[in-house]
Amino acid sequence: MNIPSRTEVTAGVPSAPPDGRPRGRRRAVVAGLVATGLVGTSLILPGFAAAAVPTFPDNVVVFPDRDFVTLEGYQDHVGQTATVEVTRPGVGVVGSAQGVVEAGDVAFEINHPGGYCWGAGTDLKVTPDIKPGDGVSIRFGTAANADADDTTTVADAFVNAKSELDETTRTLTVTGHFDPELNPGQVEQRIVNPELTETDVARRDIRAVPGGRTPAPKGGYDSDLEITGDTFKATYWFNTLETARIAATGGGERFMSWQVEDGEANRQGLTIAEHGELGGPGMGGCPAGPTDAGAPAGTAQVIRPAGSTTAQVSWTPTTAVPGAAAVTGYSILAIAPAGTDPAAPVNQVGVRTGADAKQATIAGLTAETNYTFEVRSIADSNMSKPFTIATSTGGTAGGSTQTPGAEAGITLTPPGGTDADTAAATGLVTVAGSPAGGQIWYTDDGSEAATADALSETAKLYTAPVPVTALMKLSFAYFNTDGNVAKASGFYKAGTSQEALAAPAELASSAVAADRVTLTWGAVTGAAGYQVEASPALAAPIAATTATQQVVTGLAANTSYTFTVKAKNAEGTLSAASNSVPVTTTAATDRITVGGARYRAGDRLEISGTGTQQGVTVRVYNGAVGDKTRLIGTATVTNAVAPATGITWDLRLRGNTVPAGVTTLWVESSGGGTAGPVTPTR
Repeated sequence: MNIPSRTEVTAGVPSAPPDGRPRGRRRAVVAGLVATGLVGTSLILPGFAAAAVPTFPDNVVVFPDRDFVTLEGYQDHVGQTATVEVTRPGVGVVGSAQGVVEAGDVAFEINHPGGYCWGAGTDLKVTPDIKPGDGVSIRFGTAANADADDTTTVADAFVNAKSELDETTRTLTVTGHFDPELNPGQVEQRIVNPELTETDVARRDIRAVPGGRTPAPKGGYDSDLEITGDTFKATYWFNTLETARIAATGGGERFMSWQVEDGEANRQGLTIAEHGELGGPGMGGCPAGPTDAGAPAGTAQVIRPAGSTTAQVSWTPTTAVPGAAAVTGYSILAIAPAGTDPAAPVNQVGVRTGADAKQATIAGLTAETNYTFEVRSIADSNMSKPFTIATSTGGTAGGSTQTPGAEAGITLTPPGGTDADTAAATGLVTVAGSPAGGQIWYTDDGSEAATADALSETAKLYTAPVPVTALMKLSFAYFNTDGNVAKASGFYKAGTSQEALAAPAELASSAVAADRVTLTWGAVTGAAGYQVEASPALAAPIAATTATQQVVTGLAANTSYTFTVKAKNAEGTLSAASNSVPVTTTAATDRITVGGARYRAGDRLEISGTGTQQGVTVRVYNGAVGDKTRLIGTATVTNAVAPATGITWDLRLRGNTVPAGVTTLWVESSGGGTAGPVTPTR
């Protein structure tokens, strides 16, 4: 059953422009995903989620079959840019995108009409093939100073066959795969078909959860979800054959699982696996997936002295996208122009190298002929587009030749010393070549950047001033557009060579919370970054940022701070401090959850959960939320006992201490939080 759009979650949206930038954003509430279903009756199995799961009202919802992610909430970050990454164990980041949080329930989406493409704002231009076990995270700021670093781990559970209808018994079954390490109390199988709304089901989907055959709240069918080992089977018994047929056609089977469910039934860290949906780019203009990515191209440099019959070709390939076929080698060709004299000994000369090569020499060229040079990477049976060639030169004789050209020149600022004793003290070394238009290469390991006109294996392309953080020898080689080379080197030691910048102005604060504050300030011309400082100092240093806005976390609740910010130049020298801003954080409110509850009259009562403040007292009551007439007992929120982690609480009663008539339970924390009601298992 294929779903043509994000059925059940939101309505259709306008198509995106070719570049995939946001247009006509949605504001639909995803109530069906976060406010319904059974309260989980057991804790998440150890090791399932290695990173922090987002807490309500924020959420990261992953649709792995469509490589689609929706970010919900995050309204304390409206207008800020967030980085979303898909990380695979043992591989690293396989997909990333940046998006701006908009006001409304949906902050933004990736790989869905009206949202962003994968690769937006990042260098990883690929639509990842999201798989079970991947982590999908969101953060604001740098990784070292992330205001939020919420991660949903993609669950390994999905429908693997089309639903089957037995018309005789009006029974519909759905089967699939289930990872035994998932919490069976935090899963649900659904079939989505808007046509069900006009039937006795009276809603757009049907649902099955573990716990035995259960009538639907609005009627129309009964359902059950049985989990056995690594498989599941959802069964639906319908009141009418007409409704059963509608459920079996025109909709979509899916399996939902979530990592955390709090006492208010909010489901956090959702994976929604949709049977039959196709992955890859979800809208026009988005990058291809890894299996469709071609061999990577790059840039190349050709050095051919005037009159020479050889040419040295060096190249720097772009990084292949994660999951794409690996590069197995390179093809390098020198191609004579059309109409070349048939008497010329060679019209095309080429070599092939292995995957680790970065340069090659082509011999056997005709001195008086100009050649077109091509470098291509090879991956499986595919070749890349030709690399961008910086220059190619011919010989000195004949009608289609070039003159030797201008001599190359190179200038180092400041000049380096001749040895360690005379090393120049500086923070940066700036290099310029003449005539302009060529390439500068350098080494910082003591080796020469080039031997004659052959680049060192460790040479790196110069794209910005080279920082000096310790005593070192820097060597440079400049190849101009005529293929001539100039070299220079020198010894340097750490120092400063730039004046401090002006102090930032207009520092202001907003979004003050119990543990964080958002700071903004005016940009400083020439600044390479900014450093926020707090008084009193925080337990963890505040990381530098290149933005003019930063969310400072790790603050103590109900505490006064004073903040300033300084501009940093390219060498790291800080300016004077900006205007100071006083901030007083708000009082903290505990967030308490119920993870599981069991009860047997006259024998035992067990209830446990999590909190966010150590040392607070949790009171457990029997009855409706707010009814404090029947106190059952109290527990203290403490660190979990190893190997478990986190902040937890646990109340256990035995024998004659177990009250009679327990129906529903709710809890209240002395830190201000409440959770429940929850019906204990019996």
